[in-house]
Amino acid sequence: MSEELKRELSSCTDCRMCDNVCPFYLATGDESIGAWNRVKVAQAVLGGDRRVSDVLRELYLCTCCGTCELTCPVNVPISEAVRALRSLAVKERCAPEPIVKLCEGIINQGSMTGEGKEFWRSWIPTEVNFPSEAEYLYLVGCMIPFRLRDIGRATVDILKTAGVDFTILGEDERCCGLLLVDHGFLEEAKTVAERNLSRIEGRKPSVVLMACAACYYTYKHVYQRIYRKPEFEVMHVAEALADLIDHGRISFKKRIDEKVAFLDPCHFVKVSGKYEIPRKVIENIPGLKLIEFPRSRAEALCCGAPGGVRLVSRDVAFSAAGMIVKEALKLEVSRIVTSCPLCMYQLSWAAEKLGAGRLKVSDLPLLVKEAL
Repeated sequence: MSEELKRELSSCTDCRMCDNVCPFYLATGDESIGAWNRVKVAQAVLGGDRRVSDVLRELYLCTCCGTCELTCPVNVPISEAVRALRSLAVKERCAPEPIVKLCEGIINQGSMTGEGKEFWRSWIPTEVNFPSEAEYLYLVGCMIPFRLRDIGRATVDILKTAGVDFTILGEDERCCGLLLVDHGFLEEAKTVAERNLSRIEGRKPSVVLMACAACYYTYKHVYQRIYRKPEFEVMHVAEALADLIDHGRISFKKRIDEKVAFLDPCHFVKVSGKYEIPRKVIENIPGLKLIEFPRSRAEALCCGAPGGVRLVSRDVAFSAAGMIVKEALKLEVSRIVTSCPLCMYQLSWAAEKLGAGRLKVSDLPLLVKEAL
């Protein structure tokens, strides 16, 4: 760890405001997996009082969502400390086996499942002919081909209806590699960044549209830190939808008479501060009434899925998602809307597990497509 990181960790005042927004602490009441304790753990490892192999549970039951850092009054980089200790765990060969396997799939095959081109082909609508080059390039990320193909197909339909000049990478797409950064495989992450940027820039897009919040964060913020800034503009699909509505290129023909709550994705709106953009899209759909969660925007709850937490403890991952679902039920909304496929997948799982089948969970393009 760098001396700067050690100094920043030492600035912690023990106010524990970070625990007030840590999803796993709030959901379980377990201080050992709260954000404040992760600072204490990092300080102990750095001070030689504990070994990294003794604190794996504390390190790997963290999504690195960054919500704790947004609320810290002295800007302690808690997520960076977690990543640094995980890097040490990789070097000492004590990282959890499921996490290592997940990362090896990304390194060797370019997908979180370890599958190759067939994985990335699986979502592509066969009736659409995509050009090799276009002004916009649409990236789906891992979750759409993995489990949520309807999101990708709905987005393609919306963009075509709006007359957008766009294409896709299709079977040439690969994982953004954020999991590698989060888990200490930094050199491998740099190689992934280099390959991804070369592949995309070869298509010469002006703008790359991200379906995945993690991809948005990685291309927009992480790549320039570990490799270089992309030569194209990085835009989330929610931003594109808002722009298309503003310019009259999307018109809604159907009413959706529902009360909905919007969950702010950590790796999109929290890192960008663009809280109003997805809400603007929702508010333009006839019939919808937007209800805010008690914790929203910068203090919105993380769904508990990022960083492979489900592979380490499904129960802890569920506790965070279940807390959000229960809040939605208290608000008496019929649907949770988000702008992150991983959030949709995680919350749908939690709703089903809680027997809340009447509560729908929709990624933003699915909601827009429904109203066209």
